Amino acid sequence: MNTTPLISVIMSVYNAEKYLHQAIDSILQQSFPDFEFIIIEDGSTDRSAEILEMYAKQDQRLKLIRKSKNKGAKGFIENLNLGLDQAKGKYIARMDADDISDPDRFQQQMDFLEKHPSVFIVGAAMNGIDENGDFIKFLQVHTDDHSIKKNMLRNIALFHPVIMFRNSDIRYRDKMISCEDYDLYLRMMLENKKMANLSTPLLKYRILQNSLSRKDKTFIRWMMVEKARFFYAEKRKTGSDSYHDFNPDDIQNILTPEYKNRIEDLVFAAKTAIKFEQKEELSTILDKIRQHYPEKNTTKYQIALQLSGIVLKLYSKILF
Repeated sequence: MNTTPLISVIMSVYNAEKYLHQAIDSILQQSFPDFEFIIIEDGSTDRSAEILEMYAKQDQRLKLIRKSKNKGAKGFIENLNLGLDQAKGKYIARMDADDISDPDRFQQQMDFLEKHPSVFIVGAAMNGIDENGDFIKFLQVHTDDHSIKKNMLRNIALFHPVIMFRNSDIRYRDKMISCEDYDLYLRMMLENKKMANLSTPLLKYRILQNSLSRKDKTFIRWMMVEKARFFYAEKRKTGSDSYHDFNPDDIQNILTPEYKNRIEDLVFAAKTAIKFEQKEELSTILDKIRQHYPEKNTTKYQIALQLSGIVLKLYSKILF
């Protein structure tokens, strides 16, 4: 095999023993074999490390990096960048430890990028599956650059676990916790990098019950998404953004009563809560404003607590 693989596959693993065999096998059994499989083992407490060691002994394409301490979501971003730093391939393919790649995924995406040299990144449609591997729903995609970018500011238009892109100096930003992929795409857009999706589902994307029920983290993730959009608009308008001045702890603790946020962050959070119709979170944020900034007039935000449905959506548009 060529010592320089055409594709570098990057996967971060943490406590993934239940589905890890299926994920790894789906990569090692790809119809296109010229790849390196960079796996970052992130301090798992289950049998993940043992499973990975076994595979590493069996297949030399697997490059295992072991970390002693898990750092949570921030560590996940660190792992992706570590993989990018190690990658030797012409193309980078993402993979998650509980999903299943179609056997022809690499061949189809690599062929597309070879035939379309102006395209920087290509994704694909996915089939959502449950914890038992049973089909839930088809996740369709926009396929052309214009449609992808037009929809990106409303909804993410490239599915992260199934992307392949050209190896370059681009990296994930470590402070964009829970939306590192979205922030990456928006920065690609600012650099005028061409995007595409294949309409064929090339990944079985596992939708786990615990990922559906983490309501306490949903609002924080929406705030991070809104912050990514803010940085995008800021850089598009001025040529730079305020990312380096951004402290993610200010968002991670926005609902913590004793944590004193800047008034700008609380207003940003209130707007986000209204936009996504999160009244419980809005009430908590208004309480924090009254506690820490009693001089601030919050009437226009309090009105939103009394509204719902279409009326709230209309009020949100008028307000912002």
